[in-house]
Amino acid sequence: MNYSFTGNVLVEGTRTFIEIPFDMWLATGKKGNMPSRITIGDTSFECKLLPKGNGRYFIPVKKAIAEKLQGDFEVSLDLIDNLTRINHDSPYSKTNPIRVIDSIKEIEIVPGFCGHCCVAMLAQVPLEEVKKIIGKREGSWSVIMEALDYYGISYASKMIHPKDSKVNLPKCCICYIDGGFKLYFNGRFYGSTVPEDSRIVSYLEIL
Repeated sequence: MNYSFTGNVLVEGTRTFIEIPFDMWLATGKKGNMPSRITIGDTSFECKLLPKGNGRYFIPVKKAIAEKLQGDFEVSLDLIDNLTRINHDSPYSKTNPIRVIDSIKEIEIVPGFCGHCCVAMLAQVPLEEVKKIIGKREGSWSVIMEALDYYGISYASKMIHPKDSKVNLPKCCICYIDGGFKLYFNGRFYGSTVPEDSRIVSYLEIL
């Protein structure tokens, strides 16, 4: 399915997005993180659309691409079955995950690779392996979700953006907080300390 619309870049903290100006639930009959191929002029990339609730979706955009976009521009969006950048040759699936997540072996969060570290702890694999699979790209929700898909790790259909500073987190989730990604499991954060006054911008439950 192909959809076209006029978009512009939105900035949310350190991240950049393009908001889809129509209800994706009504347009597609689908919900959750939708794998898509995005084309803007001569630039094309794959990503998972980020649900914001009630059919509202954002397209995550890398800074290098966003910096080239000025004003309004035409966007072409194609829904695809799977992202091909990471998980096309994965030996795992949601019915055959790398493991059951019943414990976490802690590794220290490495600056610049916080998302990679969260995935490594969840999959219980060396950080270097995750780097080879993801590459040395700047972490983003879409890249993290691709990596989780690669390892067959299930997650919620949408991330949560808490409105209050006090949040009751699920047993296992990845949080975006203090400008980076943190792994939370069974009542504590792993890989780095999180000050009590830190504000959780968003989190994705790991199922």
